[in-house]
Amino acid sequence: MSNMIKSFKATYYNPAVIKNLSLVASPPYDVISKKQLANLRKKSPYNFSNLLLAANNNYKEVGMRLRKWIEDEILINDKEECLYLYEQTFGVAGKKYKRFGILGLLNMDKKGTVFPHEYTLSAPKEDRKKMIREVEANLSPIFVMVPKRLKYFHSTYNSYSRTKPFERFKDLDNNDNKIWKISDKKTIEKLCKEIASNNLVIADGHHRFEISYDYYKKNPNRFENLNYILTYITDAQDGLVVLPTHRVVSLEDKLAIFSDKMKSYFDLQEVKNVSVLEQKLKKEKNFAFGVCFKNKVYFFKLKSAKILDKLFKNSVYKNLDTYLLHQLVFDIVKIKGSIEYTHDLQEAHKLAGKDKAAFILKPVSLSAVFNIANKGYRLPQKSTYFYPKVYCGMLMRRFGV
Repeated sequence: MSNMIKSFKATYYNPAVIKNLSLVASPPYDVISKKQLANLRKKSPYNFSNLLLAANNNYKEVGMRLRKWIEDEILINDKEECLYLYEQTFGVAGKKYKRFGILGLLNMDKKGTVFPHEYTLSAPKEDRKKMIREVEANLSPIFVMVPKRLKYFHSTYNSYSRTKPFERFKDLDNNDNKIWKISDKKTIEKLCKEIASNNLVIADGHHRFEISYDYYKKNPNRFENLNYILTYITDAQDGLVVLPTHRVVSLEDKLAIFSDKMKSYFDLQEVKNVSVLEQKLKKEKNFAFGVCFKNKVYFFKLKSAKILDKLFKNSVYKNLDTYLLHQLVFDIVKIKGSIEYTHDLQEAHKLAGKDKAAFILKPVSLSAVFNIANKGYRLPQKSTYFYPKVYCGMLMRRFGV
């Protein structure tokens, strides 16, 4: 019987050559801005972004670069199969958090165990398809959650986190990242068994999951364990922080937001500024959101939860603010052009400028995410943003190693 979770031999930077991982680590490919990319590549010729993103769509060059780095022993393979424990220490809104998870391989072929929780876009998939063909590797992990607390997982973390990490670096947000190797076979077996007995939910990396699965289907016998994907697995813990994703849009008619139809569903009031808005949103249990124009900020809250029972009678999504914003609010106030997304409230307000409107949302609750995912449904695009992102460059998984 094939296992749900597996240990593997990771490929990582040779500590004898790369003394400072902070110079080579990189955020995931899909969140690197042009400015960041230039800065990352200035830090070191071996920065991992050189493998994550192809310059001028030259994917072949990336494949050659990876093989050269291996030949030159910039990157080396682990000698034994391990699971890798990964901890991030970070701050959000003045509070300190720690989040930890395991980096291992996840079987993509198991039915009913992994529920992708967002719908994906097609352009990024083409890019990753070309990349995986050239590099023959999972360069970065997908992010998967177990919707409950795992006992053995926590006790393993507690004992390892007291020891010296195998790798350590500061990322671009100045968060502390640490990695420990778990090579003990019994510990690996117990961890894999505990994780496998639960539902798993993809929190981030849907494109990578679909691309890897597609690659495996097209090359079923090319490499051993190709039906597995590099995965970061975490559980329901205090460090699992979800940030909201605000929307900045152009409206066909600015006044539609104050229409009778909107007023029949929502109570609205003008508030002084975005800080006041944020406080008001925090207190709301029911669906509520803010709208910022250049010099005005408004707070909208649903008059009664009964409205949703009527409009979205049997929908699993009726407690999901992102869904309600798109299906209810954007249905009334028509938007035009594309949507800009940001997790930063001040930035959203700034982006609204004089022509646009910023729709400010609360973070999605973990219970809503777990509830939807456990029923086998997906979340709409850009519903959740788990902070911080799982970094890249600490290790990768090359096929056939």
